[in-house]
Amino acid sequence: MNAVYEERLAKIRAVLPQYEDERRLMHTMGVYRECMWFAKNFRLSEEDTYTVAAAALLHDITKNLSDEKAFAICKEYGVTPPEAHTVIHQYTGAPFARELFGKEIVTDAVFSAISCHTTGKADMTETDKMLFVSDFTEAGRKYRSCHDMREYLHGECDKINKNDKTALSHLLNDITKRIIGFTVTYLVEKNKKIDAGMILAWNAMVSEA
Repeated sequence: MNAVYEERLAKIRAVLPQYEDERRLMHTMGVYRECMWFAKNFRLSEEDTYTVAAAALLHDITKNLSDEKAFAICKEYGVTPPEAHTVIHQYTGAPFARELFGKEIVTDAVFSAISCHTTGKADMTETDKMLFVSDFTEAGRKYRSCHDMREYLHGECDKINKNDKTALSHLLNDITKRIIGFTVTYLVEKNKKIDAGMILAWNAMVSEA
């Protein structure tokens, strides 16, 4: 990435410890590394590489807030709180990060990726999908499902000619759909609420198939 993008990322890194504890920072950096894997293997442009890098660093910036503070942020930014409160940080993170850093750093593409990184949404961009997948497959995740998805993604990517953009796009859609499908099934089995964004994301992925 060029010096301008690197400077923007440095500004984020300098502030992040004020909002995330050590455990959360470890996860954030794991997601960042997985996004950088995408950038390398999918041969992203500098702009798209910046998008996934910045979104990865910022995606959980409101994760450690109390429910009271999270709902206050929703009210401040005119965000309707999700029924599934476990994903509220997805909806507060993007506007919070933009107010903190400005639109130059939290571009529309970065904002979009942060705002759907947990549930997905309809009409996800490729950088949206990369952050969504990376949040699930980062190496620090210890769940068997996360490990298996990561092994599948990396293994299948190794088989693809990196100049074959169609094959890479198909793989990205495939792994995104697999993760959404797994998560929906898991939530149903556990009798937990499913965020509306995830239902829209699933329907969109099925339509693309």
